[in-house]
Amino acid sequence: MALSGIRQLTAPRSMRRIAIALACTVASLSVSAQESWDSVVEAAREEGKVVVYSTTSRITLAAEIFSELYGIEVEAHRLSETEIIERTFQESRAGVNAVDILLIEDIPSVLELLVNTGYLVNYVPPSAQAIPEQYQDPLVFAYLSRIIGYNTEAHAEEPISSIWDLTTPEYSGRVMIRDLAITGEHQNAFTELVRRSDELAADYERRFGEPLELTEANAGLEFMKRLVQNDLILMTSDTRISEAVGARGQENPPVGLFYVFSHHRHAESKDLAIDAVRELGPMAGYYYGIYIQLSANPPHPNAAQLFADFLFTDEGFAPWGEDNAMGFYSMHPELVSSPDDMPWEWWEERIWGYDPVYAAQNRGVVLDAWLRFLSQ
Repeated sequence: MALSGIRQLTAPRSMRRIAIALACTVASLSVSAQESWDSVVEAAREEGKVVVYSTTSRITLAAEIFSELYGIEVEAHRLSETEIIERTFQESRAGVNAVDILLIEDIPSVLELLVNTGYLVNYVPPSAQAIPEQYQDPLVFAYLSRIIGYNTEAHAEEPISSIWDLTTPEYSGRVMIRDLAITGEHQNAFTELVRRSDELAADYERRFGEPLELTEANAGLEFMKRLVQNDLILMTSDTRISEAVGARGQENPPVGLFYVFSHHRHAESKDLAIDAVRELGPMAGYYYGIYIQLSANPPHPNAAQLFADFLFTDEGFAPWGEDNAMGFYSMHPELVSSPDDMPWEWWEERIWGYDPVYAAQNRGVVLDAWLRFLSQ
């Protein structure tokens, strides 16, 4: 795929800028040995601006640090995963070249609507070369964990040993989850429960000592059905879930299902009694990626490359790193997680990822089932 739009948009400023932009006209924008990074930095300063769409609010601080380092304006837009995909798709289809670089989630939708259509391209900057190859295309900025949280004031020990416990009468009306209808990553995660239904069914038998009786096609849909029918509480915000779960003085507090673990960094400042269930069958949550992609027709191509490179440096990752990194896990070996969190390798054994191809093919089935169960 030739990215001719980059040639068209970078034409007039200088011959140097044209040469740099032309170096980007490959399907996956990896840095070649011949490329002069100093020239990219200089051309980025000439462009003077970079436009970013991001699903993470910490992009604001990253933008401030970048601007101080390079003197380049960053126009950062914090949007939901659905808003970013829809906005980018509509702008690209209309020929509106508004964005340079995206930090984006819901990779099945991104691949289908934005990558396969040629609207976004992969780019591996110099600072990301140390990332293992399997995380380079699409380029993983970080993995995030969504966990199952409980109130530590009401429970001295982890209150459940299986996710099936959340479908029992004891937890009727006490489980909170962000609505799948507005949360693409939940839809992806539930496809994994369907794909790994055998493991889910085996854990039911381990927990209750008898085989699972199905009223749906598989254990994944059966779990979803029983969860919904157990007076499930639908929420619109992970922040509100964590605050409701961790509020002190509750006799029967709710359990938070699949909310982002990073909210636990506010436990002390908000006086929350909250922790994650860590030893849980068959999984203690799921993880998903934030990916970095460049527009195929960026208005500021060199600044986009520079900003991508910056995000994999100590300064660029600082808003997500070290003390702020609970629930964020970079695949870069030199960008470490918070000392208050367990390392990525520990979490990877306990929480599930999902198969992007399978998710893309089956998330419609999951969403249809979800809406059907809610209407019953």
